[in-house]
Amino acid sequence: MSSVKLRREKDCLNCGHHVEETYCPHCGQENIELKEDAWHMITHAIADYFHFEHKFFGTIKPLLFNPGKLTVDYVAGKRASFLHPIKLYIFISIVFFITISSGTHNKEEEANLNAEVTEKLKNDTIVSNSEKEVRQILKYIPLSKSKKDSVLKEVRKDIEENGSAAVNIGSARKKKSKFSTFSSGEETIEEYEKNQRALPKEERDNFIANYIAKKNIEFNKYPDPMAKIGEDIVKYIPKMMFVLLPLFALILKLVYLRKKKFYYEHLIYSFHTHSAIFLSFIIAPALKWLTGFVIDVSSWIEFAGLIYLVWYIYRSLRTFYNSTRWITVSKFLFLTFCYSVLLAVCFLGIIAFSVIMI
Repeated sequence: MSSVKLRREKDCLNCGHHVEETYCPHCGQENIELKEDAWHMITHAIADYFHFEHKFFGTIKPLLFNPGKLTVDYVAGKRASFLHPIKLYIFISIVFFITISSGTHNKEEEANLNAEVTEKLKNDTIVSNSEKEVRQILKYIPLSKSKKDSVLKEVRKDIEENGSAAVNIGSARKKKSKFSTFSSGEETIEEYEKNQRALPKEERDNFIANYIAKKNIEFNKYPDPMAKIGEDIVKYIPKMMFVLLPLFALILKLVYLRKKKFYYEHLIYSFHTHSAIFLSFIIAPALKWLTGFVIDVSSWIEFAGLIYLVWYIYRSLRTFYNSTRWITVSKFLFLTFCYSVLLAVCFLGIIAFSVIMI
């Protein structure tokens, strides 16, 4: 019961339906006086927050420590104490992808450094007093790892002795890039089209070769084309997951066809399992950061995380689908294979989409 005075009128202000008691039976809005004091507004907001917090932590505990039990309870109808599976997944996935993005690199610093690198790459010889900057520039130069290590060694020595180092990149930069297989050597699409029009009609590139050549030119505008594809993959993964999860639920439906479960039950299991996996990927870096102040146990944390994930998926499958140990193991292996194929197809789709959108 609300502490705010109820309205004498019995019409809902939100939908207009008749309200017999406190809440509208049609839309659920509370039939209270609109003139509430500031204190009640603040306490009501705080109460809503802690109500969410209570449900969140009440959901996280069984999600992490009792694999499959949360899904069993939710499907059975015990839902008031838990967050909705999709809301839970969205919240955890947002935190997960923010963590991954922020942990990869500082975007603003990287963009500024790349701008400087692009400018310096216009010259055949670069002069720098920073080993980090030279290392960044060498990322865009097609040299072997041993050659780059040798250059960095000389740069480090020159910086220590003279305060700066000069690196000749003219000859290395003129080598073909990874994406030059289908290129005729043109640097712009306009130049390519002009050269094509100058050829006899029968000697011009066909539709596929024409498309690939133009995409190759567009890719080579970037200092590091592979880095561009990597950025697009990271950007599109959250959207990809909303395609992958329903497909994974469909595979579960086919694999456990004899269990007579509805598709939505497999979908709930899919959302819960991925939420737990993402949450473990959030917790692991946090643990590595905390323990790093005392001792470096990052490799042990990664190993423990791998064991946890294998145990979690096996245990959740056995709990939710109630199969025997060896049937669960065999289906776990088969599902791992199917999921890997599905993941590979989705990543190829992202790469293809990234290439098309260039």
